[in-house]
Amino acid sequence: MKISLVLKSLKWMSPAVLSVLLCATSPAQEHGNSSRGQFSTATVCGDYGAIATYGANVARALGYEVMDGHGRIRGAATVNQPGPSSTTRSISEIGISGTYTVDENGRGTMNLVIALPGGGSGNVTEDFVITKTKLINGVMIATEIEDMQQVPSTVIDDSSLVIHTYTLRRVLKSCTSGH
Repeated sequence: MKISLVLKSLKWMSPAVLSVLLCATSPAQEHGNSSRGQFSTATVCGDYGAIATYGANVARALGYEVMDGHGRIRGAATVNQPGPSSTTRSISEIGISGTYTVDENGRGTMNLVIALPGGGSGNVTEDFVITKTKLINGVMIATEIEDMQQVPSTVIDDSSLVIHTYTLRRVLKSCTSGH
């Protein structure tokens, strides 16, 4: 159908109705696409729920990580992993601390120290990408982050790939104040 015919058939609609229809049928722009090249460490700022998956669902961790917008991380998680026998599971608590960087394209690296049960610790490096953002009080904040760990797990005895999903639970006041 030619455009002139489409326009003639829409002639009877009010401009307000027409603009709603046109907006409803046009693709939405996500901040992640329209803001390419505008990410920084400050974009990752808030209290994030953290879900970790080890290998093909060998183990799972549920926790939180607070990222301060200046490259510092702290948090904790509960890990459910295989127990001493094939019919048991083991539940443990871990602590998380470290640093992160973000490049202009929304990719970054976390360098973490994992406080293990029993007093030990392990170092891990995770590569991540910001997958969703939201403009909050004029500041672009990451609302969802996906990552993959560069090294095998320090938490479970398994060489599986570890992946995490981070979802913003709340924005810290310091993330949007002073901007």
